[in-house]
Amino acid sequence: MVSGRKKLILVAGVVVLLVVAGMLVLRQVPSTVSAPLFVLVVILEVIIAPLPGGPIGYLGAARFGFWNAWPLLYAGNLVGTTIAFALARRFGAPLFEEHVAPKTRARYDRLLDGNLALLWAVYALPIAPVDVLSVLAGLSRMSAVRFLVVAYTGFLLRTALAAYLGSALADFAGVSTAMSVIGIVFMIGLIAWLWKREGQPQGGGTRSTP
Repeated sequence: MVSGRKKLILVAGVVVLLVVAGMLVLRQVPSTVSAPLFVLVVILEVIIAPLPGGPIGYLGAARFGFWNAWPLLYAGNLVGTTIAFALARRFGAPLFEEHVAPKTRARYDRLLDGNLALLWAVYALPIAPVDVLSVLAGLSRMSAVRFLVVAYTGFLLRTALAAYLGSALADFAGVSTAMSVIGIVFMIGLIAWLWKREGQPQGGGTRSTP
């Protein structure tokens, strides 16, 4: 895939994130429409790594509430992570890997070769993005069953925490205020990510699948 097409896919992913975020902010949009779109954007955010999508989970939790947002967020992460891992394992995922800095790739490679309990903690606690890690796991020698068990069980806690924080903010400040604050944070993060990405050279060549 040529560079222009890769950039087009990334731009399309950003546009989808913006459109769905805007629809979630508009509380008049029925949940029968916004809920499936929320799941879709979570899936795309995971697959088109490393698009920043963390605030999307908090935004959805503020919009739908804890008990509605948690299963939606969990399902989106499971489907997206499974697809990203499978694509990396099958095709080498050059679209994703070339946007990972060598230092970041080396750090994640050490994590994949290390303690499974530590790897589970990374997936369970929302302290670091895991989208790129899911892709690199597909390029590693870790078995699919072992990785998916770690990711699936870890996401239970991670998505629950994200849903709780987003819904708690909505309970404290009101749904409209909470969604406005989260939306502003999301936009700032997205702009900062795009600015940083434009100023950085692309990573090295793609590793071959073992």
